[in-house]
Amino acid sequence: MSHLYLLGVATLTLTSAGFAGSDTNADLQARLEAAEARINELSVATNNNWLNDTRSDEIRSLVHDVLADADNRASLQGAGSTAGYNGGFTVGSADGNWSLTMNGLLQTSWSNVDNEIADTDGWGFNTGNSWMNFSGTVAGDYSYDVRYNWDDSTTEWANASFAVGDGWDLTMGTQKWAASRIALIDDQNQLGFDDEVYTTGNGVTLGYGGDDMRAWIQMMNLAGDGAAANDSQYDWNVRLEYMVEGNWGQFDQFTSADGGAAGTLIGFSYDSVNSDGADDSDSNWTLDAQMQFGGSNLYFAYNEFEDDSDDDGDFDVTYVAYGMYLDADWELYAQYSDDSRDDDPVVTIGVNNYWAGQNARWTTEIDMVDDDAGDTTTISTQLQFYF
Repeated sequence: MSHLYLLGVATLTLTSAGFAGSDTNADLQARLEAAEARINELSVATNNNWLNDTRSDEIRSLVHDVLADADNRASLQGAGSTAGYNGGFTVGSADGNWSLTMNGLLQTSWSNVDNEIADTDGWGFNTGNSWMNFSGTVAGDYSYDVRYNWDDSTTEWANASFAVGDGWDLTMGTQKWAASRIALIDDQNQLGFDDEVYTTGNGVTLGYGGDDMRAWIQMMNLAGDGAAANDSQYDWNVRLEYMVEGNWGQFDQFTSADGGAAGTLIGFSYDSVNSDGADDSDSNWTLDAQMQFGGSNLYFAYNEFEDDSDDDGDFDVTYVAYGMYLDADWELYAQYSDDSRDDDPVVTIGVNNYWAGQNARWTTEIDMVDDDAGDTTTISTQLQFYF
């Protein structure tokens, strides 16, 4: 509208100037130029105002989208959620009711086996353990534990737990058979190479944890999963542990570094197994002790198996392991295993180099089996990374 008004004014001015004569041409020309300059100024101002309004609308829309996205992320994340590393990569709600902890293990090794009985001597590479473990809490009162083994593409265990009260809890699903202390210590925390010293089964465990006593009461199907595989047969096990000195956490591994707390743990397990389908049940009991001295460690276990259907199937095993730190990072260890089914014991001597505790460790050992027919010597070295 302002443009038309100015043009009208300019037109009238020029018309009036035509009757005034040529002496006024200079004055009219000056007025025309001034009018055109004003028109241009107003036009630029109008365009700038239009651009400013458009930019304001765009900025206002962008701010709105950013705030909406932030609100959406906050609602998904939960107020005060936590994330970080605490014994594993952990995410969870601030109140601890919901959590997920992820752990992984990689063990890769090289071995050379000299078997005089078979007259063979060869070497090769191997992946000892490679698994991912997922554990945590559900709605505060319940917990879960799932492990998948990448090496053989199997689920090692998957179970769910909840507290019963007064220190007791119930766990149902695939889980470890609590046959001994060494069977309950995890792969990455063994003294030397992990020899898969534990058994898993599908069933239920009633567990107890007190200040100085722990207990496992288990009923499982070791033969397989489901009613068809087991035909109502079951295996049961009871284990008791008494902590003479120390704290429960330190017995989750065998090693005892310089300056560590001293501790002693005594355990006893008894189980009855009838998964072979026989009317009677085989029995098995183990007495063991784990000791830590702040720079050295000792483990002793005696196991006796009784085959109720065949006395020739009875056997016993004595196992002793000792480790001693040479300095802050190097540990020398020795293991001795005497199985009554074998002619001679197995002796192992090894060394651990702890680069970052159990999280990064290099282990080298020599395993010797003396036999009347010939000796078998195995030399192995292994890298372990645990997170």
